[in-house]
Order: sequence, then C-alpha cells, then structure tokens
Amino acid sequence: MNSRTRSGVALLTALALLVVVGGISALMFARTLAEVQHSGDDSGIVQSLLLARGAANLGGAVLQGPVRDELESIVQNTSSTSNRWSYGTGSGAAPDASTVVTALNGGGATSVAEQLQDAIDGLLCTATPPALDAGQALSLRIHVTDTACGVALPAGTRLATARFVRGLPRDGSGTANDQTFALPFVIVAEGVAGPYRRNLVTTGEYQFTVGRGSFAQYALFTNVHRAGPQWNAPEIWFTENTLFDGPVHTNQNFRFYRNPWFGGEVTSAGCSNPGLNGCSSVAPNPGAVFYDEGFRSVAQMQPPTSPSYTNAFGTHAPELAAGVDWSAEFVPLPANSQSQRDAAVAGGLAFGDDLISLTLSATDASMDPVPADGSIDAVYQHIEACREVRIAGSDRIRCDQYRYGPNLQLESRVLFYNRNSSSPRTSGNPSSDFTWRAMSQEFNGVIHTTEDVDRLTGPGRSAGNDPATASPALASFAQITIAAEGDIRVTGDLTYERVPCTGTPVRVAGTVQAATCGDLAAQNILGIYSQGGDVTIGHALSDATLRPWRGTRNAPSDVTVHGVLMSSTGIVGVENYDSGGARGSVNLIGGIIEYYYGAFGTFNSQTGSMSTGFSRAFTYDQRTAAGLAPPYFPTIGQDGVKSVAAFSFGQREQVE
Repeated sequence: MNSRTRSGVALLTALALLVVVGGISALMFARTLAEVQHSGDDSGIVQSLLLARGAANLGGAVLQGPVRDELESIVQNTSSTSNRWSYGTGSGAAPDASTVVTALNGGGATSVAEQLQDAIDGLLCTATPPALDAGQALSLRIHVTDTACGVALPAGTRLATARFVRGLPRDGSGTANDQTFALPFVIVAEGVAGPYRRNLVTTGEYQFTVGRGSFAQYALFTNVHRAGPQWNAPEIWFTENTLFDGPVHTNQNFRFYRNPWFGGEVTSAGCSNPGLNGCSSVAPNPGAVFYDEGFRSVAQMQPPTSPSYTNAFGTHAPELAAGVDWSAEFVPLPANSQSQRDAAVAGGLAFGDDLISLTLSATDASMDPVPADGSIDAVYQHIEACREVRIAGSDRIRCDQYRYGPNLQLESRVLFYNRNSSSPRTSGNPSSDFTWRAMSQEFNGVIHTTEDVDRLTGPGRSAGNDPATASPALASFAQITIAAEGDIRVTGDLTYERVPCTGTPVRVAGTVQAATCGDLAAQNILGIYSQGGDVTIGHALSDATLRPWRGTRNAPSDVTVHGVLMSSTGIVGVENYDSGGARGSVNLIGGIIEYYYGAFGTFNSQTGSMSTGFSRAFTYDQRTAAGLAPPYFPTIGQDGVKSVAAFSFGQREQVE
C-alpha cells in the first residue's frame, strides 16, 4: 500500500474515531446535565423537608411554652372548682366520656379547644417567621379544632376526641386531687425552597394536668400591701434595695421608689380594699404607685411592661425581668386550716394545746444532731413537741418525741420534766418512757396545733455567733408542714440538710446577680403556716418572766430559716421590730405569704444601717416554682395547669 493510500485510511479512521468520541462526549454531556438537574431537585427537596421539620419542631416547642401559658388562663376560667371533676360530670371513678368531650372540644364557643384555638391563632397566624435564604419560607399551623388560621385540616386528616386520662375525683373533703385530660392536636408544618414544597402533618395528643397551685410558689405574697390593719399603717415601698428573685403578688397595688429588681413575674390585682375572699365593692384599679408621681393606671404607663418616671427624686423604674401583669386575678387566702388539721389527725401529729416548744433535728443513729458541715448523713428526722400538763396538782412538762427515717415509719416516746429541770423524770408519777415504740402509721408530714407554737427551733449552733454552724433541722428526706391556729414564734435556726441554694441576689456594678441554686434535686422542705395569728422571728427583748426550762424566745443574730412562711390573717415579720438593737439579717431560703406586709426592722435614713430588728436577706427556693411544696401546704383555690406533655402519634409527609 502506497503512502497516499495509507494516508487516506488514516484519515478515514480518524474521522470515524471523531464520530465515536463525539457521540460518547455528547452522551456524557447529556447525562451530566441530567445529573446536575437531578441533584438540584434533590437539594431543593431536602432543603424544603428540613424547613418543614424545623417548623414542626417549633410547633412542639410552642405547645410546651406559649400555648401552655394560654391554656393556664383558660383553665383558670373554665375548670370547675366545686364539682368532682374539673371537666365533665359523673359519680363514678372517671367522668362520663361524653361530658368530657363536650367541655373540652365539643365545638361550642365556650369549649376549651375553641378558646385555645383562638389563642394559638393569635400566636401563629400573623407571626413573622425567622430570616431565611432567598426563595425559602416556612409556615406553621396548630389545630386543636378543624380550622386554624382560617385554613381547614389537610385532606384525610381528622382530630380525635378529647378524653379524661387519669386522676381521682374531688370528694368535698378539701383535697383537690390532680386530674389529667387530653386534647388532640394536628401540627401542619410547611417548608418551601424555590419551586419545591414539603408538608409535614403531625397528629398527637396534648395532655395537661389540672390542679391547685400551692402558695409555696411565691417569693412574696401580700393581700394588703401595708404594714398592718390600721388606717395609718405604713405604706410599703419597694426601693433600689429590693431584690426578689421569685414570683411576687399583691391583691392591692405596689409602690415603687427608684429601681427595685424582680427576677420572677410580678402580678397585682389592683384591689383598693381587699378582703379575705375578694375585692370590696369598688372595682379593681390596675396600676401602681410611683414615688412623687402618685398612682398610674395601666393605660397611663408608657409602656406597661417597663414603666419609668423621672422627677426630682430620681428615676422610678422597676426592673421586671420576668414580666408583669397589673390586672391579675384576685387570689384569696385560705379561710381555715381544716385541711391541715384533718391531715394531721389522719396521718400526722395533732395537738390541742399550746406548744411551749417544737424542735426539729436531723440526727444520726444515736439521735445526736448531725454536724452542719455535712460530714455525716442523717439517719432520722427527730421531732420534739413539749407542752405544760397538770398532774396530781403539780405542773409538769410533757415532751412527745418522734423519729422516722426515709421509710416515714414513725416511732415515739414520752419524756416528762419537772417545772425547772432540764433532765427528764426517771421515776414517780408520771415517769418517762425512754423506749422508742413503733406507731401504726406512716408520717404524712403535717404537724398541727389548735393553739400557739411558743418556740420553734432547730437543734442549735456549735458556735453561738456563727449561723453556718447550725446543725440541720430537716433531714434530706424530710418534708414537714407546721400549722397552727394561733401564733408561731421562730426562736432558732431552721436549716436543711441539703440546701438547694446559696447566696442572695446582689447588685454588682449596677447588675443584679441572682443566688446560686445548684441542688434543685433536694427534696427536704419546710412549711410554717399560721391561720389565725402571726409568724414572727422571736425578738422578745427580755426573757425574765418566761418559763426557763424550754429556752429563750429570742432568735439568735443572723438567724437562718429555710422554709416557706405563711400567715392567712396576720403578718410574717419580726417581733418588736422597732425596739432593741440591730440583730443582723434574717437569712431566708423560701418564700413569705402574708395578709399584711410584716416589718423586720428599722434603719437609719442617713447612714442606711439597721437601727433595730433584722434586715432581710431573702433567696427564693426555685424548687417551689417547679411544683415542690411542703405537704398539705395551703393551695390556691383556683385551678391551674400544673404540667403539660405533647405526645406525637404519627407524621405524614406530602410533596407538592
């Protein structure tokens, strides 16, 4: 083959190869384009799905947070406080199912679901979604009725019926049993990424427990925000020295000077002359008083959520870190302590006499108080209640002693003392019984007397001037409520073995630093409740005329009290607060609930130092906000939502 022929064959071969390569390249290019397009589809679908899932997760968070708050107010207005059941009727072990449906989601405008849907729509329908990339969007609807934000349920989706979940009926004995109900819900979450749209439909059940909140939830509660019942009793002003880190409520109006700080919600009912059960004939006037500005109604506050007024006396602007409600519901104080008395008779300790002394101690196995440093764990909770008795024409002191461990099984013994002796009688009539004997019941935590408690104290300090050396009064497993029809005087330190919080709120460089609550799992808690008298810190000034055998009526300087203190008709304060010298601080971890605002001491207006009585060093026990309360402690007469839980039954994806 000549060179010309070989060149022609090579050319033909090259052309053929070009055709083949070109075809392959074209095929590969077309495939690449298809893959690029397909990858874009997948990316858009994934993005829209992620957006929809994010919106669905947001719906769950909304149910746990803002919707719960809306449900709270609805339950307060719709739950029955007199029937056996909060919702529904029936005399059996559960309410009739049809009556529960009617009350909760029967379709009427007054049903819980209809009212809650209006509230949810107000939260979501006009809400501005978070900032997203161009071409992206999300939307969220929560249905507890067939229509949400004016849009019907998705095709093929329906709401189940409401139901009763669990709980015991309220039998009229004063016990408001918790009851749990369920509302069905549907969450419709949509994500958009360019032309791609993804819908997620989640069905589930919104369970909520209805019960009575405890007064223990307050850091401070007053019915009348004055220092006493007299028409000229001092008005109470919250000043820049006021630092409350828990919920604060009054049934009247608050007064503010400068910038008091509140770490919990502030609420006031606005009653000009509140009684035990409600406002007087004068309608509530929501608002507050600002120093040298006078009363300002909510309409006059600009804005009501953070009012501020500046005048010659400074700027009067309370720091409301957790919000404020100037038009809160009136909260009535309990009219009697019958629930506590019944509980004491049924499974606690009930007394019909004045208690000369009531002493609580966390002890080791030998019944010695455990040290304050926590080096030894308490084995027993010890209780000693002493009273005067007349036997064979002679005065004797009878001290009933009780102890129990974590199993709550009570043991008791009785010791008798001569009038001026500190050692128990070992012979004669009566003689002491030094043997611990098991009692039949488990202790329910309630100690009640129809009279007074003259001295309430813990076991004492190892160093008299150092409150940090006070041995604990309550063992880590102990939960106790002390209730009296009359007065209760605290004459010593009452501390927990496990202390939930340390420190007090303080201002540092203009910023408030809250207390540190590092042991919120602690379960020991104390309630001190007087129905018809006062709860006072002992400051009797002189004990010369007092019976010597049971100790002083004066609390030590810098007394420490761990517990919730409450008086339904009187005050929680310091006895003879305006006499004698300064005694340091009342170091409280807990809360105060009182009819009138009790005084603790007086101070020198020029120097700011205490002149008489005690100063306040209060720390809110955050455990009470989560529902922990002393046993059978008085409850608010109004039902509320104690807890909520959202359960998802299934999720359906739709691609459009």
